[in-house]
Amino acid sequence: MPNRWLILFSAVLLLSACAKPPRQELDATEYLVARAYAFQAPIYAGEEYQAAVSALEDGRRLIAEREFPAAQTALTYARQHALRAYGVTEMAKAREAVEAELDRQAAEEEARRKAAEEARRKAEEQLRKVAESRSFTDYRVGSNETLASIAAQPGVYGDPMLWPLLYQWNRDQIKDPRQIHVGQVLKIPRGLMASDLELARQKAREAGLFDIPQSSSPPPSPR
Repeated sequence: MPNRWLILFSAVLLLSACAKPPRQELDATEYLVARAYAFQAPIYAGEEYQAAVSALEDGRRLIAEREFPAAQTALTYARQHALRAYGVTEMAKAREAVEAELDRQAAEEEARRKAAEEARRKAEEQLRKVAESRSFTDYRVGSNETLASIAAQPGVYGDPMLWPLLYQWNRDQIKDPRQIHVGQVLKIPRGLMASDLELARQKAREAGLFDIPQSSSPPPSPR
């Protein structure tokens, strides 16, 4: 007899527990679904999010119908799908962030490449303008003259060590700097930079083609 009363009392407790609406579960589920929505789960995890919403609606309906055990099951199902939707969205956003960073790096690299190309183009253009701005005079080769003796003349450069300039700017008609011919008309470049003159002297020292006295200091730069 006492056992029968114990069983009956347990059944009453169970029924009374099931008779309470799962308000806390409903609040928790609504919070998770709202968080998933705010995190853009409908965009990145549409199926999971919609399943969570549908289960939440079922839970609300079942609570209204006082089917509390079934409502708890529906709400549990809704929370599971809301959490999955949140996780899928999180991973998708992480992938997007990585792709965006790679795109940014590629764009920066392309911008650097274009900037370098533009700088090179401007440098070449500047060099072209400098070359075009140089003036030339003509010199007709006389008897027994060499490039060094021509460069040494005061009306040319006044410095025999600058003969490589004559060779450089007349390569179209001089194959060997030691061989020039009477009557040839050479171009004498003017307005050269100091770096051009020093480079020419260095080439003359390295070539050693003409018997040129090595002075202690070069004459003033020709214009």
